[in-house]
Amino acid sequence: MGSSMQQDRQFVTALARGLEVLAAFRPGEGALSNQELARRTGLPKSTVSRLSYTLTRLGYLQPEGDGGPYRLGLALLALGTTALAGYDARAAAAPLMREFALANNVSVSLALRDGSDMVYLESCRSQARVSVQLFTGSRVPLATTAIGRAYFAGLPQAERDALLPLLAERYGSDWPALKARLEQSGADYAARGYTESFGEYEPDVMAVGVHLPALLPGQPAMALNASGPAFAFNEAAMRQQVAPALLALRQRLAPL
Repeated sequence: MGSSMQQDRQFVTALARGLEVLAAFRPGEGALSNQELARRTGLPKSTVSRLSYTLTRLGYLQPEGDGGPYRLGLALLALGTTALAGYDARAAAAPLMREFALANNVSVSLALRDGSDMVYLESCRSQARVSVQLFTGSRVPLATTAIGRAYFAGLPQAERDALLPLLAERYGSDWPALKARLEQSGADYAARGYTESFGEYEPDVMAVGVHLPALLPGQPAMALNASGPAFAFNEAAMRQQVAPALLALRQRLAPL
């Protein structure tokens, strides 16, 4: 938790800690113990125990036994469904994304930023036997993924500058090298209209991304990516085949 937040008199630390516990869960995982939640959040185990008890009473966590371990509760499903329903652009984009995934034999995803991550609002996979396994609700880092770099590259300069301290805090001593790579991605985006991440986030994943301005009034900017396994898509295929198709999809989505 950043020091600026802790010094903000309007900031409710107890609430933030409870949300940190919920954010510690990752897609596809089983139940987590208080000890593991404490390790992931950096909070004292005694604090995590009180938070998990409170979240269980409210339905946001579901214990598998007395005192855990815990799974995310159904109360979060209602919140997530309500949140997704607020993004009408997702519903409008989904049919075109499904068409794109099938035509190009790749996965395609729509995401928006949450902190220093990108969160998938919609993801469509091809019918290929092997495809990239990401889905609605998945979180990926902004700095090392094509979709995050595309989001960042398309922002106004003032908004990019405002994000830099957040990214620097996350990556610490690794930030100078990542910042240089992010800046290079911005230059690539200006020249070509898309960003790349070839094996940087996941060694076997090739991806290109494009920025999407707000598709509907009152909604935030987003980003779109196309990704495939490295054994099926080399760099030339991504640049010469997939990237032009993704740019065409962006043009179809932009007027929505």
